Amino acid sequence: MADMKTIGEFLMSEKWTPEEKWVIKWQFRLLGDFHRALFDAIKLADEHNLARLAEGFPSQVAGFMAWHAGNLGKRLREAGLDI
Repeated sequence: MADMKTIGEFLMSEKWTPEEKWVIKWQFRLLGDFHRALFDAIKLADEHNLARLAEGFPSQVAGFMAWHAGNLGKRLREAGLDI
């Protein structure tokens, strides 16, 4: 597991988008109660409801999709974040 120094470096880096940083915070349990609940809703949503969530929370849904259906996890590991 990555240490807080390494996680902080990723969160402060301009290499990563806000959407990607949101996923990093989710993976390392750095989100507050509301955002944890939001992420749970995003994870559980069907395609229709995911689209509705994206209307109000586009960055969060985009981050989830980069993680779930994209290669974000692989890119973070390749960059040195033990995720």
